[in-house]
Amino acid sequence: MFETLNTPMLTPALIMLAVTILFASAFYWPAVRFPRKGKVTNFYWSGFWAYLGIITAVAGAQVTVAIIGLQADAFSNAVLTALTVTFVMFVVFAWARLALMGLRYAATKAAT
Repeated sequence: MFETLNTPMLTPALIMLAVTILFASAFYWPAVRFPRKGKVTNFYWSGFWAYLGIITAVAGAQVTVAIIGLQADAFSNAVLTALTVTFVMFVVFAWARLALMGLRYAATKAAT
């Protein structure tokens, strides 16, 4: 396994690793820079960007490992699929919860 790390593909793999770290960390910037005032909305705002960062990191790691020449396609594809599905579920649940909270707020405001 370690003999494959001494291949001429080490430099492109390190470049890809650096690009992956750069892009994955860039997804955390909006969550840190623009926090929301409410606890619930801040949770979903931060979670949205964290999910995007994690998906980017896993996809970049998959490509980095492939550049080195190691076989990790099946596992990384499974992880990436699971992350994508749970990301969609997270966004849909957040949208529904925030929409219902808004409707409840509008109904209580209209009742008073």
